[in-house]
Amino acid sequence: MENRIKTLKYKGKRHVPLPTGPYTVGCTDVMNSYFKFGVFVRIYYPSKDSGILDRYLQWPPWLPHKQYVNGYASRLGVSPRFYRFMQNILVGKLYVPAVWQGELLPTDEKYPVIVFSHGLSGWRTTYSSICLELASHGFVVAAVEHRDYSASASFYKKQVRMSAAGNHPGSSLCDLDELLNDPNELSYCDVVEDEHHPSQSTQDVGPFTHADEWMLYLHPTKDNETLLRSRQLRRRSKECSGTLDLLEDLDRGRLVVNVLDSTFDSVMFRNQLDLKNAFFIGHSFGGATGILCLATEIRFKAGIFLDPWMFPFYHDQSCFSMISQPFLCLLVKSFQTKKDLRMSKQLQDTHNDSQFLLMKDAEHRDLCDTPFLPKCPISLSSRIGFKIEKFSALDLTTNLILEYFGNHLGKSFCDESRNIEFLKKKYLRTDQYIDKIIK
Repeated sequence: MENRIKTLKYKGKRHVPLPTGPYTVGCTDVMNSYFKFGVFVRIYYPSKDSGILDRYLQWPPWLPHKQYVNGYASRLGVSPRFYRFMQNILVGKLYVPAVWQGELLPTDEKYPVIVFSHGLSGWRTTYSSICLELASHGFVVAAVEHRDYSASASFYKKQVRMSAAGNHPGSSLCDLDELLNDPNELSYCDVVEDEHHPSQSTQDVGPFTHADEWMLYLHPTKDNETLLRSRQLRRRSKECSGTLDLLEDLDRGRLVVNVLDSTFDSVMFRNQLDLKNAFFIGHSFGGATGILCLATEIRFKAGIFLDPWMFPFYHDQSCFSMISQPFLCLLVKSFQTKKDLRMSKQLQDTHNDSQFLLMKDAEHRDLCDTPFLPKCPISLSSRIGFKIEKFSALDLTTNLILEYFGNHLGKSFCDESRNIEFLKKKYLRTDQYIDKIIK
């Protein structure tokens, strides 16, 4: 980590930090169904291409669509138009230093996989800096964009009837929003996805087409927040399991249809993914998602919960005792309340094969890409300023992840440096320190 390039601009393009691993990173988006009950992910992977700086014209934008800004503005309670204006002025365009839809680098050993779950009002690119770093060290990372209305925004391909002119969407043929309001448990079998052959493009469906149907962040009320978060948690867990299904299909060489406009070649992942070494990472609400995932999905070998939001478990901790896999929990002192810490302690007490660490002088947002957005108005949602240097937070977090997963794989992904050891001594505290705070 000592050799990290700390410039965030190249050829006039602002970008999130360049990864430090030996591999150039490629990425692509995959949406495997026309319905919102499918899986929507961004996959980061080691690429056959080399020279990421020379390929700056192939970098994808960090912000996929302006609707993500609209959704975040809605959560903050400000005008979307004003928020977009401030975003353009203060941030402008930001890019992800990865080769868009680059070719996968073939390997004989197979790549271990990671499913990454974002927090409230995040989306599939919000943790690009961490995902890039992990992919550059030989992981295939599938960053889920949850379509449970907890993301700032997301979308699915909604079937609509073509107008008489044949070029504009008209009346809706299938609105699935009513299903989310159904008091019964959501299930993938609620929708029969065989109504439309997914291999057909929008030009091949005659009088019908598919238009992007946007789903902005849903504000809870005091009366329904507990129920809403519980249902979102279960939905998120199913999407993460569905992501593992998707990765298994890729590894087996099955045709994985991508309903997005894409040149995605699913065949390149055949026999390249090590599904026996599938790991989970989640931040905030994604950390809570990981707790439920490890309790219900035995295909995950281990997990890491980055500053998990414990609210969804205030009234039901039954899943704690169901976890059989080891996990690491990294807490941020400024975000965790005493009630949250007590619940984390309860989780630890029910699982001996776990590790709890606490990061001092950091903010909850330091574990995502927010520190690397120049003068970003997203910072309006929390206290302005950073106590911990932004690259230090990233290097410390990714080093912990690589070290923890490396121990499970019997590999060493990063060399211990004096800088990392200094950061650990300065910012990290063990579970004994957490016990003192609780008391």
